[in-house]
Formats: sequence, structure tokens, C-alpha cells
Amino acid sequence: MLYVAGEKILVLMSPLDASQVFKDENSFAFDSFIDMVYRGVGNVSDEANRILWRTPKEGFTSLHPNPHGKVLVHPGNALLHKQLLTPSYLQELTRKVTGCIEDNMQWESFFDTSVLSSNTNTKIVSLHCWCRDVLIEAQNRAWFGEYIWELEPRMTVLFDEWDINSWMITYRYPRMMAKAATRPRDRLIKVLTRYLDTPREKRSGGVPFVNELEDEERHAGLSSEDSARIMFIILWGINSNVQMTTFWMMAHLLKRPAVAAAVREEISVAMRTTESTESTSGVTLAEVVAHDLVSCCPLLNSAFNEVLRIHSTGSSVREVVKPVRVRGKSIPLGIKVLIPQRQLLLAMEAFGFDAHEVDLSRFLRDKSLERHAHYRPFGGGITLCSGRVIGRREVLAFVALALWRYDMQPLEAGEEAFGVKGMPFPKLDEGKPSLGMSKQVEGHDMFVKVTRRDH
Repeated sequence: MLYVAGEKILVLMSPLDASQVFKDENSFAFDSFIDMVYRGVGNVSDEANRILWRTPKEGFTSLHPNPHGKVLVHPGNALLHKQLLTPSYLQELTRKVTGCIEDNMQWESFFDTSVLSSNTNTKIVSLHCWCRDVLIEAQNRAWFGEYIWELEPRMTVLFDEWDINSWMITYRYPRMMAKAATRPRDRLIKVLTRYLDTPREKRSGGVPFVNELEDEERHAGLSSEDSARIMFIILWGINSNVQMTTFWMMAHLLKRPAVAAAVREEISVAMRTTESTESTSGVTLAEVVAHDLVSCCPLLNSAFNEVLRIHSTGSSVREVVKPVRVRGKSIPLGIKVLIPQRQLLLAMEAFGFDAHEVDLSRFLRDKSLERHAHYRPFGGGITLCSGRVIGRREVLAFVALALWRYDMQPLEAGEEAFGVKGMPFPKLDEGKPSLGMSKQVEGHDMFVKVTRRDH
């Protein structure tokens, strides 16, 4: 038992205990954490918070079936799950987002904010910014359509500034000391508010979830601004985890050129099919990602799983709301329960004596590890990440396109090219909280020399 700011927190580090918590949603509730995020991070108004937690007995009516009488927060989560897990919705989202990724990774389409120096045949890029610009742009364009970029062309940079500094809000810094976080957050919320206030025919091209959530919240009485605050929180999780997973996966592959070459060979058959069509809609790439890359490229997926294992630093949080026993001990009501992912994912009894080391072939040699009780990078129970399928597809799409289209060489410490100096391999920042995937220490990056490949 820990005491933090006068509050008792029970830390569970056994996979059996974690499994009990994830399965028993009646005794271990997540609502208090949602409330904290909406109030503390999204800064929703008091009136909006009352609407979010209003029960059907208190007047809440949903536009969707609500047989269990849940409050507005829960049907909203159900709509997100519907978007991310319903096959037809997922297929369309995959088509949209991989099409955007494919376009963004053309040689002529590199973002100015990603490229540090260049000539006709070579670009020196910031790996952090390359992943950020391609993926955040692709995700937000897929979710909201083109109009969102008319409102704010700097969406990628603003989301990144918020993500890097969001720990200030989590640690409850005074507002005057947290401007690096509040300024990009407040700007993004204003953009989303304007977006929601725009007639739908002008902001078409997004996914059904956006309009369905907006309809549900307006029906319940939320303002455009409060709806935008909730939408912002959802997008934060979507943007941050995909961007950082891709960053770490690319960094580890580029550090290990032999493994990168093996992955390139593994994906070659699938990637050649993307060049055999004149279509530029992304449909072919979407099919290749959803089927070939996910199911037929074991080394690529082993690398993905290992990156999740090494770099997941989030935690699952619950509150005890009904009398319950864990390992025979009674847990008082109101106690917060914390399940840290990292300790489980680095356990030697599960992953071997080298559990703290990066081995991109680990899950290739032992495919059972992905089903191991210690391996829960996506959480569990009510907080099992609903974006785990689309997230994997987006990361693999970026990595496959990068390896297939380009030769890449990281600039080592002491090395210089086109006036850009290399730096040591980026370090994981364990001192700040994350939504799931860790960030690198602020200021750390990998600068990469990129040239076009001849297939």
C-alpha cells in the first residue's frame, strides 16, 4: 500500500491479481479516473460534468440502446468501440488512414517540419517529427476530413506540443507554470469547437463516430465546447500511442540494420503488390496491411510486440466500489488500485534473464509470449484498448513503407551530414507519466539520412 498526497493506493504486480481486477468490473470501477481526466485534463465545465454523469433516473436519455441504464460517459465509449472494432467501420477507417499515410510518405510529400536539411537525392529528417507529421496528420484527416486542416494547418505540431508537456497537467502544475501544456491544448479545443459548430456538409469526409458522439452529447445538453473537450481527450490517446510506437520501432530497427534488412525481405512480396496497381486511394495498401503485414510477417510483428513490451509505461487504475478480497485480504471501499504495466512487461520469470534488453526476435522465437499473462500492453477489462487493431495497422503501414521505399541511416553521435549532427540513441523518459507508450527524454531524437531505394 502506498500513500500519495494523503490517498491510499494499492499497487498490484501479479498477473493473477491484475486478471481479477480486469474481470470484476462491479467491484473495481474506472469511473473516478474518467472523471479526473475530464475535469483535470479536458477541463470540462461543472455543468458538463453533471450532464456526463446524469443517470436515466435523473433525466438522461440516450439516442442508442441503453438497457443497463448507463450514464452519458459509457455510451460514448461504446460508440468509440463501435468505430474501432466493427468490421465495416474498421475497414473504412483503415482505408482512409493508410491512404493518408501512403500519400504523406511520398518523396515529394515530406513535411518541412520533418526535414532538417536536404538536397535533390538526400533528406536528413528528425525521426520524431517524421512519425509525428505523417501519423497525426493521417489520423486527424481520416477521423475529421479535410476541413479540420483549413481551421488549423499546425495540428500536428500543436498535438505534439501538448503531448510532450501534458505531464504538467497530470502533476497539477499551477496554470501559470503549465502554459507549455495549456496553450496548445486550449488552441486545439478551440479548433474542435469551431469544427463542431460548422455545418456538416462543409466538414464531410470524417468517420461516423465523430457525428454519432456529437449527436449523443448535444442530445444530452452538452455545449459545442464541452463536446470538443471530450473529443480532444479521445484524440490525444489515439495520436500519442501510435506516434510513439512507430518512433521506437523505427529507432530500434535502424539501430539494427541486419534486422531491418530481414524485415524488408519479409515484406517484399506484400509490398510489391502495392506497386502493381494504378490506384492511389490506399485501398490496396489497406488490404496488404490488414492481411499480409499483420498475418504473414512474423518478424515485423515480433518487433512490434517487443517495442510494446519495452516501451509501455502506462498503468491501469481502478477504485474499489464494492467489498472485495484480493488474495484473501479484504480491500476497503474507496481504495485506488494501480496496476503498472512496466513491471509486468519486464518480468524475468515471463520473458527470460534478458527481459530488460531489446530483442526484436523475442516473439518470433516464442510465439506463446504474446498470450502470456504478463503481456498486457493494451490493458484489460473495461480499459482494454479499443484502438489496438487499427493502431497496429498504422504502425506497420509506416514501417513497411519506410523500409520499402527508402534507404535510411541514423546519424551517430559525433557524425555530421548536411550540417546536422547526430546524437546518441534516444533514452526512454521514465520520470513522466504516459497514456501507454513512453516518450523519449525531452530533446532526444534520432536524425536519419534518407535516400530513395531502387527496387
